[in-house]
Amino acid sequence: MLDTLRTLIRLKWRQYVFASMASYGSLCTGMSMGWTSPVLPMLRGPNSPLSRQLTLQEESWIGSLLVLGGLIGPFITIILSKYIGRRWLIMGSNVPLLLGWLLAGVATDLPTIYVARLFWGCAVAMQFATVPIYIGEIAEDKIRGSLSALFLLFINIGFLLAYAIGPFATYWGLTASGGILSLFYIPFTWLIPETPFFLVFKGRHEEASEVLVKLRGTSKEAVQPELEGLKAMIEREYKVEPKISDLWATRGNFKALGICVFLAMLLQLSGIDVLLFYMEELLDKIGTKMSPSDGTIIMGAVQMVTSFITPLVVDRLGRRLLMWTTSLGLTICLTLIGLYALMDSHYKYNVAPVAFLPLLCLVVYMILFTLGVGPVPWILVGEMFPLKTKCYASGMSSFMCWLAGFIWTRFFRDVAASYGIYTAFWILAVCSGFGFIFSITLLPETKGKTFDEIQDMLNNRTKEEKPTEA
Repeated sequence: MLDTLRTLIRLKWRQYVFASMASYGSLCTGMSMGWTSPVLPMLRGPNSPLSRQLTLQEESWIGSLLVLGGLIGPFITIILSKYIGRRWLIMGSNVPLLLGWLLAGVATDLPTIYVARLFWGCAVAMQFATVPIYIGEIAEDKIRGSLSALFLLFINIGFLLAYAIGPFATYWGLTASGGILSLFYIPFTWLIPETPFFLVFKGRHEEASEVLVKLRGTSKEAVQPELEGLKAMIEREYKVEPKISDLWATRGNFKALGICVFLAMLLQLSGIDVLLFYMEELLDKIGTKMSPSDGTIIMGAVQMVTSFITPLVVDRLGRRLLMWTTSLGLTICLTLIGLYALMDSHYKYNVAPVAFLPLLCLVVYMILFTLGVGPVPWILVGEMFPLKTKCYASGMSSFMCWLAGFIWTRFFRDVAASYGIYTAFWILAVCSGFGFIFSITLLPETKGKTFDEIQDMLNNRTKEEKPTEA
């Protein structure tokens, strides 16, 4: 048993190291996304870097502009991915990431913070669109799930760091911490290799062989079958130059696009960015009796721990079951939070006996989101589309995800101010309810199915109707 474990570690550790190095940037972008939660209260205090108090609208723009910047990232990755490769795109995400921290650190006016948030959004979207693809292309099939989970894990560590450092630091201390941590991403990305897939795609077969030897920890002869498989796959899939219209060229692709876009938008419309960006403020507004900063740290810790569990359940329970159960759970949690806020802030009832309810519901919300509604849309993008259209599908889904996120993070606080925080939470509950209905009626199950079986299912083909090879 110990000998088997030692052999496994000896052969696989390089893949874990390189996947971690590539995913480390998501820790930095996770900090930039969670930055608003502790920073908005700082900007209202006496030690704010700004010379005046912000309006509600201006605070909403600070939160939502990161998501608006995220709309730029998919276009960059779609255009450049087939020319410069995954490694250089990941390295390129350092540029807007570091510029954002620099601008936020020297900011003395609101426009500078706005621009910093836009830069961070661009970096976040570039990493969301590229790092999972990079990990998928360097990983062996047996450990792809655990390696892919590293990306989500590092994001959640970043959120936790922002939540944990914020209450005990100044504006500049928190921002400097994020900038210093981001500097480490420069050597990490420089050391990661390009993916074997991209090298073969570019005809650089000898380099691809050397990278496979490094990743697998074995000999050149041992990786030859995998290399030949990559050559055959690329020759088969790229006979015709891929184009964006391939996404709706067949009934199956069009159906897959609709499913993935809807679920990617649901990911945002269920309120995840709203909760993550404004966590401290929301915990205060809904009347929880725990310190908002303490509650925020608990939320970040729960989210991080749950991200360890996600890869263990996705392949066991299936995509459809995870989506309808978690979206139903989100609907219930958000409805209860809204009801609590209505009783507390509007009707002024004594809610002391159930003061634990908002935090409990948010903890359950984070667990359910991290298990299902969060990861499943991106898993389906990888499973439902042919290889040559995955990049376009990922870009389109990412764009619609960030668009929905921008609209909701921008106007959530306006809705809460005009109609009550309970109304805003009930709107989130309704959106999650639509996700539940969609998942039990229209979402197909892809667990355990081959690509051909998924295509037959999407195109409603029987075995007799399957196209034959010429």
